[in-house]
Amino acid sequence: MAEARVSREESRPTGQLGKTPKVYVGRTEGDLKDALSESFDYVGLSEVLSKSRTIFLKPNFTFPRPVEGVTTSREILQTTLSLLVEMGAEVFVGESNGGYGSFTAEEAFRGQGLYKICKQAGAHPLNLSKMETQEYTRIVGGREVSVRLPRFLVDNVDMSISMPVLKVHAMTTVSLSIKNLWGCYPTDLRLLEHRELDRKLALIRDLINAKFGIVDATYALDEHGPMDGKAREIGKFMTSDELLALDIACARMMGFNPQKINHLQNLSAFIPHSAETLTPQSNVDLSRINWRFKIRRNFIDSLSFACFHNDLLAKIVFDSPLTLPIYATLGRKPRRKLA
Repeated sequence: MAEARVSREESRPTGQLGKTPKVYVGRTEGDLKDALSESFDYVGLSEVLSKSRTIFLKPNFTFPRPVEGVTTSREILQTTLSLLVEMGAEVFVGESNGGYGSFTAEEAFRGQGLYKICKQAGAHPLNLSKMETQEYTRIVGGREVSVRLPRFLVDNVDMSISMPVLKVHAMTTVSLSIKNLWGCYPTDLRLLEHRELDRKLALIRDLINAKFGIVDATYALDEHGPMDGKAREIGKFMTSDELLALDIACARMMGFNPQKINHLQNLSAFIPHSAETLTPQSNVDLSRINWRFKIRRNFIDSLSFACFHNDLLAKIVFDSPLTLPIYATLGRKPRRKLA
């Protein structure tokens, strides 16, 4: 593990200041490769890829096997990787161990068929939990925050693409392209570091140059997320050249008011963006889309919410001698299995 390299400079994430962001809505049915290619042209990704680039693609593998509405679908992942490779990019795709150490990235790669997908597409799998890491510290939104990331993502990748699943989240209301970057932080106990989460996400986005996003809505997760909920077949994908604009647009399409989502409001304060971020250019009339998602929180969610905003409380509940008794009181067992 590399020694920490600390930089106290103000983080200035790469934004689209002065530029109207674009959001493309396409169908996953029919010729998916054609639809994705058209979306790449629309949002400017094809132009960026006109020269050979080193790309990192971050899917959402929050479970060690495919689950509709929970993990990025194999078809859209493989089609995207193949298209990026055909356009001349050297493509890496990866994930870290499951949250709370519930499964390894290796188990997820096997269960998701990632090795086969990469072989067919000509891409390279990356186990982020086994890579050399380094700590990066900067000022974001007036406060100092630190993240530990694989050095490869920061030093060797030209650009990163976030590929989340359209889903609700019991703690943050929605879990979309920027929240998906949290999996680049390769620690098995990420849930103990949620304090200043939004600042950390803004910093990660900057460090790995996450400019473009592709939201997989082949199936989406409604009512309860990010793991348990109701899978809904939407049959869409959304591509954009600006992650914040993409997440705000997706939240609206889900039926939520992004201005009432604390998570997105915080990110809006930490990520430079244009005035048109709330009203991006699109190939469809975004105002006519309302999939009417909703959140159904339970008692456990209320307790988890307190831990989500207090790292000390999270440590007591999830990683202390009191963990087993607390879980037993709630009639549950910890999912953690990694040492």
